[in-house]
Amino acid sequence: MRLVEINDVSKIYKPKGRKKGLPITAVSHATLEVEEGEILVLLGSNCAGKTTLIKLMLGLVNFDGGSITIGGYDVTTSREKALAQVGAIVEAPTLFNDFSGMDNLKYYARLQGGNISEEKIKAIVELVGLKDRINDKFKTYSLGMRQRLGIAQAIMHSPKLLLLDEPTNGLDPDGIAQMRDLFINLKKELGTTIIISSHILGEMQQTCDRVAFMANGEIKAVKSMEEVNYGVDSMRKFAIECSDLQRAAELVAALGIEANIQNNAIVVIVDQTQVGELVKTLVENDVIVYTVNKLKRSLEDLYREVANGDVKSSKKEETDNE
Repeated sequence: MRLVEINDVSKIYKPKGRKKGLPITAVSHATLEVEEGEILVLLGSNCAGKTTLIKLMLGLVNFDGGSITIGGYDVTTSREKALAQVGAIVEAPTLFNDFSGMDNLKYYARLQGGNISEEKIKAIVELVGLKDRINDKFKTYSLGMRQRLGIAQAIMHSPKLLLLDEPTNGLDPDGIAQMRDLFINLKKELGTTIIISSHILGEMQQTCDRVAFMANGEIKAVKSMEEVNYGVDSMRKFAIECSDLQRAAELVAALGIEANIQNNAIVVIVDQTQVGELVKTLVENDVIVYTVNKLKRSLEDLYREVANGDVKSSKKEETDNE
């Protein structure tokens, strides 16, 4: 079931007052559907439009065209009902330094009407991995602990949707791994739908169900992890082990195919039908081919293709994937 529907949404920032300059298109004709219970990552470089799109979903910024619905409620005309289903961290969590973690959560529980029991708060604290430090003051928390407490605060009212803007920024590898595990647990234990904006490609590959690639305010492509790992359409990544790597690389390059030497093999991204042609070319030029292995591609591979315009979403493709 679709939880979020973004339809042809645009946001243009226009210079105000005496400021001179051209209008800036932050989001351009974005269309995206998010299913209940999935983790979707908005992936792109800084200024790609990721944060603006999240702010549009939260009603923090007015859009110039299109529509956004959450749980069937329009963010513009039924904002209160739409956002009642949402928890979010767009910037650093706003919590009190001299309060303990627990006191911070109790304070925000009271702001939400006092219907959140202490037992529920304790269960959330355990879920986010702060049980041993929840009674310490917030100012003593590491950046990762602050992020986890912020997420605890954001999910106390049991939202269907959690929006997180660059939640792993500034974290060390251990902190990033802990956040990754937390996202997966939120999905598994609570069924929470999560939309994360990020530019950390490798880490997100281990976390998400689908990825939406953004560049210059546009959603360039939306792909499942199956497509990311094993290719889009017929494109695949292959490692060809052979006797003369340098000679093989030159022969492959002469065919107009980019070849990289990695781990004693020639690595190429090609249409599956081209593999036989590559092997034939190598053998005819006295290069002995030992093995041909299909590899998983990385998000970096696919992002590079998207950025170059080699991969595009289409209505047919989206229909085929449903």
